[in-house]
This record gives sequence, structure tokens and C-alpha cells, in this order.
Amino acid sequence: MDAVSAYLEQLKINREKPSLNYLQRLIQHHLSLIPYETFSKFHYFNEQGCQVPGFTEFVMNLKSRGWGGTCYSLNMNFARLLEELGFSCSFVRVLPGHAAIMVHMANKEFYVDVGYGSPITRPIELNSRPKHVLHGFGEEIIFTNRNEKRFQLERRSHGKTFVTKQIIWEALTEEELQQDIEASYKDCDSNITMRRISAVRFQGNNCYFLRNHTLKVMNYRDIREYHFREPTQWKRAIVEAFRIDEKGMEESLSFLADRGIYLFE
Repeated sequence: MDAVSAYLEQLKINREKPSLNYLQRLIQHHLSLIPYETFSKFHYFNEQGCQVPGFTEFVMNLKSRGWGGTCYSLNMNFARLLEELGFSCSFVRVLPGHAAIMVHMANKEFYVDVGYGSPITRPIELNSRPKHVLHGFGEEIIFTNRNEKRFQLERRSHGKTFVTKQIIWEALTEEELQQDIEASYKDCDSNITMRRISAVRFQGNNCYFLRNHTLKVMNYRDIREYHFREPTQWKRAIVEAFRIDEKGMEESLSFLADRGIYLFE
């Protein structure tokens, strides 16, 4: 099976002609079936340094190990899939420390992001109105037009802002983001992504959020929080919530331990 077919099989969606409706369904399936996670980031860094995995490798590990990735791996490989399906894509910087996809359709541009661990469940035509607001899992995601080339992305929970980023609405290539990618892999304590385990997945009415040894399960009614004190139950819970193989978990625990971070004493 070729990589495109394998990717679509993992997304549980058939190949169709490019359309806005198809793009939205691809995004929704992606958020549900492919996790944001750092297990693969540590592995790829150990194996190949500061490089986003190639399309074939990404799909192979998606199928065999349950991996997705962090923002650059997820959005770049999703854009590669979209291009294979007939969509036209570029990339945009989202500062600090993020990148998303610009999809060009019918003389319009849409913001697409499957790599933020956030329920951005549809393409957003940013220039179509001054403000866009999405709701999901107790969170508000607000896009505010600052000028033609800059938008504010704000995430709120219970009325309080917990993340603010700036979207620079200028089309870029993968090559133009190479320095950003290298910075995301910087192996130092100030780069928190390389010093903790994170994973996010949206499934039905539940959002599963893992941060080190704590797993939160959030829905529209409540938040359940589980704290794990030993690795066996922790690994079992991660397999159930994210469908990620245990070998990647062991690699990640070793990666952090080599840097003086121990999740389980």
C-alpha cells in the first residue's frame, strides 16, 4: 500500500476531489485519530537530529506505532497529504514556536492546524471577518484580525486566556521554516517541549490530555484527572487513550532520565 492510501486508511476516510467540505472532514478525522505527542519527537531527535520525518516514515510510524507528532511533524505531513490529494498548501509562522498550514482554494486562503493539540476543527478563512470564535471541550479559540498579514490566536478556558500567539499570514515553504524546526528540537532546559511528555487527542466528546504522569479526560460536563505513581498503569492508560506503543514510552522515559528528569522514582 502506498503512503497516501495508508494515511487515508488511518484517517478512516476515502480519497475525494478537493473541496472545503472534504478538507473539514479530513481535519476532524485527523484530530480524532492522530495524536499530538512528544514520544516521537524524542525518537526522531535521537535518530536524525533536527529534522521533520519524511512522509513515508511518518505514515509508517503512524500505522505501526500510533505516533502523530508535534506541530511541525503533524502540519507538514498533513500538508504533504493534502498536496497529494490535489490541494494547494503553504505554511505560516505562528509565534512563538509554532507553524500552521495555509490552504489555497478558489482564490481564498484558509488557516488549517492539526498540530496544536487544540480543537481547531475546521478551516478558517481569516480575512473574511474581524473575529472568528471556535468552541470545544470548555475552550474558546479566538482569531482576531490585527491587520491584513497578522492575526492574534487566543485560547481561553473559563473566561481566562492561557495562550496567545501571533499568526504571520504570509505563505512560506518548508525550507523557509528550517530554522524554526531546528529551534523546536533544541536540546536544552529552556525548550520545555524537549523536557516533558505531552499528548493530546480528541475522541468523540472527550479530550485526552497527558502531561508527564498526569492524564486529564475532559468533556462538556466535567474534567477527570488521573495521577500515576508507577509506570505500568501509566503505560496502560496511555495505550488506551492514545493507542501508542509501549516501546516509544520507554524511549521517552529514558530520554528524560538522561537529562535528569525522572517521572517515576
